[in-house]
Amino acid sequence: MSTINWPSDSVFEPFNVFEETYKTVSSHEIKAAILTPKNLQPGVHPVIVNIHGGFFATAHSLFAPFFPTLALQLALGHNAIILSADYRLLPTRNGVADQLEDLEDFWAWSREKLPTLLQERLAGHEIDYSRCLLVGGSAGGYYAAQLALSHPDEISALALIYPAVDLRDELWTEGPLEGAPTVLRFPAEDIVSKEEALKWVAEKRETISSKGGFEVTPFAVALTQHALFNEEMLEHNGVKLGTAQLPLERLKNGAKLPQHVWITHGDDDSVVYLRQSEAFVDLIRSKLPETILQFDIAKGHDHGFDLDPSCWEPYAGKAMQFVANGWLK
Repeated sequence: MSTINWPSDSVFEPFNVFEETYKTVSSHEIKAAILTPKNLQPGVHPVIVNIHGGFFATAHSLFAPFFPTLALQLALGHNAIILSADYRLLPTRNGVADQLEDLEDFWAWSREKLPTLLQERLAGHEIDYSRCLLVGGSAGGYYAAQLALSHPDEISALALIYPAVDLRDELWTEGPLEGAPTVLRFPAEDIVSKEEALKWVAEKRETISSKGGFEVTPFAVALTQHALFNEEMLEHNGVKLGTAQLPLERLKNGAKLPQHVWITHGDDDSVVYLRQSEAFVDLIRSKLPETILQFDIAKGHDHGFDLDPSCWEPYAGKAMQFVANGWLK
């Protein structure tokens, strides 16, 4: 993964971009970004909702290196508005429960308050919520899956890119197996010690953050490598992961998904193992056979492959056609 030539902010040049605060936690404003193609004419437009990834602990709504190529290309190709949400980054006092709370608040805000704000900022432009595409990659894929399971009838299509849909995966609780690649193929000599990682967690938990960068990655990698990610990041303060926070369990218990679902995953992923998507897909096929599903396995590719144009191109056409057909039906 370290060989990726990460996208720069130039990916946003075809868009007009502004941010709005959708909630405040202890005086910390949590924002959502709104992106509209610069050539967008007044009218009613389909919407793409993006939930960013970043190891549950970093990045933000306009973090170019992790912004899904699929979302940008579809927005430009179909005159769509993109909504991209920030959320509290781990570690937080209550672990992943805090992030899920934020994104439910974002979902409500986007439908109840954003339409009025949009008229103030972009008069003549409206969102057609009946044509809603929800996109998420990596940790963002987990959050997108959770939102989709909670609001299946409000979403036309769901697109998940190497989604971390199994928070009970052994990697989070036990670290990589002996002989397996290091997390993200991080050089072993650069992985910080258990003590340094725990010190970082203790310091970060005292503040609220909703924007981060690559400076966080070494600590997230170390916590996973040292088998501490679950207890220090996902769960904390006695808040344990239950069925409501686990997409696989929700599917087993009868939760629904949008009718159209596209998932892609590299079969050489070094942090969100392919088995997570495979388990999710198996449950969709057994529990929700009416779902129109496309599962694209990217042979020989690692985490983040879609952010490298040469790796994404062989999959782009088929993927975007399938997603657009479900989204814009």
